[in-house]
Amino acid sequence: MINQIKSHNFITMKKFFTRSLLILTAMTWGYASAQTPLTHWCATDDVCNARENSDPVVRQQRQQLEAFTQQYVSSFQPSYFRTTGTPVYVIPVVFHVVHNWGPENISDEQIYDAVRVLNRDYNLQRTDTANIIPSFKALNADVQIEFRLAHLDPLGNCTNGIDRIASTLTYDADDNSKLNPWPYNKYLNIWTISNFGASHAGAAAYAYKPGTAPSGKDGIISLSNYVGSIGTSNTTNQYTLTHEIGHWLNLDHVWGGTNQPGVSCGDDNVTDTPVTKGFLSCPQPANADVCNPGIIENYQNYMDYSYCYYMFTLGQKARMWAALNSPIGFRNQVHTTSNLNATGTNGNATTCVPVASFSSIQKVICEGGVANFSDASGNLDTVGITYLWDFPGGVPSSSTDKNPTGIVYPTAGAYDVTLTVTSSAGFDTHTEIENVVVRPGTTNLFVPFSESFESITFPSADWLTESDDGDGWELTSNAAHTGFNSVSINNYSGNTTSSKDVFITPGFNLTNTTQTQFKFWVAFALKNTAGTDQLKVYASNNCGQLWNLRLTKSGTSLATVNNAVTSNFVPTSAQWRQETVSLTSGQYSTRPNVSLKFEYTNDMGNNIYIDDINLSGVVGINDFPLSQEDVTIVPNPAYDKSTVNFELSKPENVLITVVDMLGNEVHRIADERLDAGEYQYEVNTKWAKGIYMVRITAGNQIITKKLVVQ
Repeated sequence: MINQIKSHNFITMKKFFTRSLLILTAMTWGYASAQTPLTHWCATDDVCNARENSDPVVRQQRQQLEAFTQQYVSSFQPSYFRTTGTPVYVIPVVFHVVHNWGPENISDEQIYDAVRVLNRDYNLQRTDTANIIPSFKALNADVQIEFRLAHLDPLGNCTNGIDRIASTLTYDADDNSKLNPWPYNKYLNIWTISNFGASHAGAAAYAYKPGTAPSGKDGIISLSNYVGSIGTSNTTNQYTLTHEIGHWLNLDHVWGGTNQPGVSCGDDNVTDTPVTKGFLSCPQPANADVCNPGIIENYQNYMDYSYCYYMFTLGQKARMWAALNSPIGFRNQVHTTSNLNATGTNGNATTCVPVASFSSIQKVICEGGVANFSDASGNLDTVGITYLWDFPGGVPSSSTDKNPTGIVYPTAGAYDVTLTVTSSAGFDTHTEIENVVVRPGTTNLFVPFSESFESITFPSADWLTESDDGDGWELTSNAAHTGFNSVSINNYSGNTTSSKDVFITPGFNLTNTTQTQFKFWVAFALKNTAGTDQLKVYASNNCGQLWNLRLTKSGTSLATVNNAVTSNFVPTSAQWRQETVSLTSGQYSTRPNVSLKFEYTNDMGNNIYIDDINLSGVVGINDFPLSQEDVTIVPNPAYDKSTVNFELSKPENVLITVVDMLGNEVHRIADERLDAGEYQYEVNTKWAKGIYMVRITAGNQIITKKLVVQ
């Protein structure tokens, strides 16, 4: 039907608009001014062209799809161009929110808004189409595609179509960040992430065109702040998914199949979008005939970079419908009646029982520290959601907030956390065992210290681990520097690229130590000498609330074997190397609680082993004026008053304060220089009931004791 379409002046390869008409248009037409150019572009052409260039099967599929598309478009009925106000195709969608509990963990509401934007843009529902220049108004298409969040997952379980995945793969993301893909012949998979890695630096998103995706990677991956128009996104970024789904449905950029607008004039194989270089900002209409003077270009198209997007053309609609009717890429299966029934997108109302889930933002804290919590429950697509949190050992011990903050843990230990979420459809309860680990402000592990992993439990409340998907740090008897055991990660078969695995040591008391050195033995082999596997060691003096990087080894500098090892790596006695981390700074030496964190990032390397951890330094005579055991508070709990008792072993400047669990000073008991001897200070405790901390600072020494007021 191409000739018929042309005869109706709906579609022509080049438009016959003269420069005088362009000037007239610029003078008389209401025009939206240019905005700031894009700072993040689309990487679709990069990934798709790479696939076509490297895989002849992909190249053949693309050729077959283009032949099918041309035949389909040529027989496209003119009646299809007329809008009926009713979608012809429905596409089930799942959003995989890959996050690490930061702002990239976007809200359900932001995702619902993203779906709203898509359905507005694909169904001619915008209210500002008056801004389309007159020469393209007749070509503004109602694509008649509706996007619906899935209500049944691949196993038939009820869902709201939002799949939240906690993983550090949200950072430096690429195809390896596409976790938990749902079958792409049934769902449009959209992954949202924090930022892209070097391979896609500067990109906002990318999609795979039909027939180009590697196995398990089909769909769209996008920066989380380019999803929808609310939350972390904005009204400028809201069109990103509209653009990327155009690619997923086999549309090129309007200038053709490259990712460089403004470089050369090109064609997108759509008959009613003129040849163009593309635009990085919104031009004046009189300046929009770059490639062929007098022929205006469709810079207001969603597939441009102009920042003044309003439309798809009728020709683009025909190509997208062709993609939905071709077996290449299985787009023809997603909208069938049977699949809409299977994915719960057939229009029948579905209300799911909520699935309670959460994570503690601060996993490890010191006594008296504060923990915050983020709800990550699923299936919250109903009104009237209520929350009930239970924090044994915390103050307060419960909350009805969605995301509770400021929960204080005054006493060392490991504490469970429970969340119950209730909706009109039912309720669900989830408990995380030992979700909050509270470490003492002062520890009893002193220098010298050594650990060869022969007789400890690992992991434990003292030796903590964190792991992405796959294998993490674990105790092994496969290899050791000395003895029989070490800790290791099975990278040979158990981890994916960019996954991070962490273990944290107990806290060490360095109050009487200077020139502290932390040493350990490592064994590691690369599978490929180009690998960039990385081991970082951090130190903290506040129970892990702040980590400072102390050592980095990566690639060949991490490897203890000269050549790549493609078999399962088990080191010999000669394939170990000792590393040293300096803790001589006063930030660590002389501090009462210093812990170390090992963080390994995988780049498809082989196994890694750690053994024989050793802490050494110059240990002096303890000349602190106070002893922890000699500081008492009686009575405790207190009602009206209590007495603080202590003994100084030498003259010292002493400050005694009382602070609440948020660290606010509520009373100052003393601030003076005292001689050696025994002291008693009576304290009026007519404060609000609760837990307080009495802090005694004597010179450089600080001792804290808990005081309960009833």
